Amino acid sequence: MTGKTFLLTHTFNDISKLGEEQSYYSDNEIRYNVPWRLQIFRKEGFLGLNLQCEKKECFGERKWSFQTKFIMKLVAVSGKFFRRTVQHDFQKPEGNGMDKFIGWENMQRDYMDKDSIIIEIHANIVSSTGFFEVKYLPNSQPDSDNSFVMKHTFKNISRFVVKERDYSDLEEHFNIPWRMQIQKSNEFLGIFLYCEKEISEGRKWSIECEFDSRLISASGKLHFIRTKSIFGATSGWGRGKFISWSDLEKDYVNNDSIYMEIRVKIIKITDEPCNIANTERAFVLSHTVRNMSSIKEGGDYLTDIQTRFNIPWKLKIQRLNGFIELFLRCAENMCESRKWSIETEYQLKLVSTNGRSLSLKNIKYVFDKPFGYGWLTLLRWDSLEEKYIVNDTLIIEAHVKILNMTGIVDEASVEKPSGIVIPVGDQEYSLEKWLEMAFDH
Repeated sequence: MTGKTFLLTHTFNDISKLGEEQSYYSDNEIRYNVPWRLQIFRKEGFLGLNLQCEKKECFGERKWSFQTKFIMKLVAVSGKFFRRTVQHDFQKPEGNGMDKFIGWENMQRDYMDKDSIIIEIHANIVSSTGFFEVKYLPNSQPDSDNSFVMKHTFKNISRFVVKERDYSDLEEHFNIPWRMQIQKSNEFLGIFLYCEKEISEGRKWSIECEFDSRLISASGKLHFIRTKSIFGATSGWGRGKFISWSDLEKDYVNNDSIYMEIRVKIIKITDEPCNIANTERAFVLSHTVRNMSSIKEGGDYLTDIQTRFNIPWKLKIQRLNGFIELFLRCAENMCESRKWSIETEYQLKLVSTNGRSLSLKNIKYVFDKPFGYGWLTLLRWDSLEEKYIVNDTLIIEAHVKILNMTGIVDEASVEKPSGIVIPVGDQEYSLEKWLEMAFDH
């Protein structure tokens, strides 16, 4: 089974006030029903960093453990980052990480901005015992050597409006999570298959597939289309005009529901290392909304500004016409006489504290003014409450790549660092500086 991945981010303030052997903690964040938090501390000229598991310890038959691999990242507002990888088997409320994560002076010089630092934890619970009885990635039936079948009944068809979407739960096949999506597009039903395999820094993967999308009536009538595609750079494939809405209603709707199958044959899977420099303009935003019930019909919710690559960003939720809408907003506000643009590719994501998540299809958009762009009629609010909101809480994320920027900095005159830091004894050097020193002799 694939691991359970999650993201934690936190901005720690008042760094200059952190004394020797003193600590700062983030608030508890729930992931897969387990409370976690971040700890930073100052010790012997270094910044220390721990991931803290706050689940209560159990004994005997109820004893639990989480074998966890996590990347700890210190991120500058300029986009530069420093990271280390740690593995630990959590078995009680404790923290684990590195006492000497980065030199204190290096942290202040290269990563601190306005007396604050940004910490990210990219974690993967590789295996566990004694806790995860409920599986959020059901495998409905055994897979053959290279094929699998997904099945789902979509309900409340009569209330669908134009551009409305609905989603199946994730299913895991060949250690890869998959999802079905339907959409009403004008007078047609669209059907799509999504691969929600996590994108890992420094790796590039692709999955070549052939799949049959099948609509089956209660009487056995069948409508299907075969599609051949490659998942990777594009996470979802299908047909926007699978069948006309009138034919759907006439021949396939039963008790306001339709039954869909997707039969998938995997032709080829590739997963290989890639140049990490390709991710030098990638960043993540994560925010926990703890009062979802306060967002009334017609209202919205904006996160605080988070600065990445010296650009201010926000996430926005809107509740409109019974749906949740989700946007990434560029809050850059330069003088009107100066033209600028930021070409981006990004994925927005809904995450529940219980482990459910919904990763949306990648968006390509060019920001050239303070504006938000994202998904309208993303999901009905009642479905959001049923599947993703737990204890009035929802996590929203954006995984962003900046493809090109103009009018913001003179890129030709700025050396683009790789973001990689090489530890040498008690010092850390950028990859560029390390290579410079290595070849200087």
